[in-house]
Amino acid sequence: MKIKGFLVILVLVMVIAFFIYYIGSGEKKIIKEQVDSFSRTKEKLTRTNLNTLKRAVNSYSAQYGTLPHKLKDLRLAVPITTGKLDAWGTEVKYERISDFEFRLTSAGADKTFHTDDDIIIE
Repeated sequence: MKIKGFLVILVLVMVIAFFIYYIGSGEKKIIKEQVDSFSRTKEKLTRTNLNTLKRAVNSYSAQYGTLPHKLKDLRLAVPITTGKLDAWGTEVKYERISDFEFRLTSAGADKTFHTDDDIIIE
């Protein structure tokens, strides 16, 4: 009789432990999905901002016949509706490659340039 009672309690504890684990892992999955969704949204926002800056740089180029030397020059000449920061709060890097070629780079989620998560618009 004592063994039967012990086995019943053991089975109940195992069922409860499994239920708690299942509930916990389900919440972790939901949280991970929300974090991933938030990260994708930040990437899309950054791409949109970079493309807006790209159009502003191209407009400057069309107006003045050359690219700006810095994004600061762009702000003085062409009204833009986006900031110089990406969605993670890092300043966008503007590189003037030649008189008619340039690159805009976001450091991405890790906030470090020259890594795999950089977002580059040329």
